[in-house]
Amino acid sequence: MTKLIFLEGISGVGKSTMTKKLCDDLQAIGKTAKAYVEFDYTNPIDFYCVAYCNADEYETLCAEYPQCEKTIRANTVDAGNARLIHYFDEDTPLFEEPLLSAFMEREFCYNPRNPVSFEVYSQAYIFVWENFVNSLGDDMDFFIFDGSLLHHPINDMIRNYGATRDQAFIHIQKLLRILSETEYTIYYLRTADIAAQLRTSYYNRSLQPPNRFEITFWEKRYEYDCFVLNHINANYQVLDVKDQWDNAEKKILREMLS
Repeated sequence: MTKLIFLEGISGVGKSTMTKKLCDDLQAIGKTAKAYVEFDYTNPIDFYCVAYCNADEYETLCAEYPQCEKTIRANTVDAGNARLIHYFDEDTPLFEEPLLSAFMEREFCYNPRNPVSFEVYSQAYIFVWENFVNSLGDDMDFFIFDGSLLHHPINDMIRNYGATRDQAFIHIQKLLRILSETEYTIYYLRTADIAAQLRTSYYNRSLQPPNRFEITFWEKRYEYDCFVLNHINANYQVLDVKDQWDNAEKKILREMLS
């Protein structure tokens, strides 16, 4: 059975680096593994620069841009009554103007200008996760996800909907129920000093030091993560990575192979 690995933690804790390293190590010993890091538009259960349309709006849009219809449909995820259209590959737009702006106006979760309702957002996510689980076969040993379970969805819920901890928990619990027939593990990468971790992360990314608002946001995010983890019925571990990053990576790799 394919194993699903979710690496979680606040921004800058090392999720993407860990995801890539685990994937490389697995492939080096002959395992089939696929890693999905932030901004990867091929991620089947997480979304970056994705436009939302309902089914009727989608068909109208395709009719308005017949020269782009084939490309639109090729980059569309069917999520029940929702149609989710990828319009960027990292920093590269997949469409030209004016269609690109039309998609940006319909952004689904990444700082949307006109957010859908929370119920529509949650329903679409659940539909996509159900499709992914139903599509799992035996051709891949491991899928490794960077922040796809807690990190990105909870960010969306807080920023776009002002979601409470209970709302976040209910949404994540629904996603976990979908995973109940799969073999999955959640590893939460933790650092003791969030402000210090953010300053290091921003420095490494050549960004200005985080301000008080940003530090407060990520402290709140950590509180939400802890609340959700303490209430879900799921297979997870919390790993301290401050000065122990290599040990954490080796531990995860060892357990993945056991």
